[in-house]
Amino acid sequence: MGLAKMVITPTEAIRAAVLQRFELAPDQVVAVPLAARPMFHPVEADTDIPYFLFVGTLEGRKNVRGLVDAWRELYARHGVELWLAGRVRHDYDPPAETPGLRYLGSVDDSELPELYSGAVAFVYPSHYEGFGLPVLEAMQCGCPVVTSFDPAISEVAAGAALQASAADTEALRDAMESLLLSQERRAQYRAAGLARAAAFQWSETARRTREVYAAACERP
Repeated sequence: MGLAKMVITPTEAIRAAVLQRFELAPDQVVAVPLAARPMFHPVEADTDIPYFLFVGTLEGRKNVRGLVDAWRELYARHGVELWLAGRVRHDYDPPAETPGLRYLGSVDDSELPELYSGAVAFVYPSHYEGFGLPVLEAMQCGCPVVTSFDPAISEVAAGAALQASAADTEALRDAMESLLLSQERRAQYRAAGLARAAAFQWSETARRTREVYAAACERP
């Protein structure tokens, strides 16, 4: 890291962590946010089944087991399913299959807009993220989001998602249930998410990245 002229991070939260961990000058580390691709937008979903959605690698830091534990009671009460989209990491033992829990495996990106658009909510209770791109993808598809208080995710969501502690199963369950039972609340977070997602553009990411490259070239 000592040889780096400049370092790009996806969030200010990770920028702060890099500055704390490595001996770099503040002007050497620049936060450049990512963005969701234009293909992520609201579409008609071909299903009448109510479901919560998770998209991401199934691994410990994503808190998939905590999500499943929070969801089980909701399935018993309301019959709402939980769909998990993403590959299982080789060193992770996923929760056992159970009625209402669907493992979709690795899903092609072209299928994700419909999955996001059809969900009651996208739930992403991760313990740690560098950015949390699926949160932005879901928002851009008009899907209400329930997520954790991870600093990077909080920075990306900026109040447009319903948040609960990743370690608090009951709080996560209550947040999910509040969206399930209230069409008005879902509409509120749908609108907030769409507005927040509009603030992120790949053209801006590219422009700011180019500026960092230029600054690196000027350093001795």
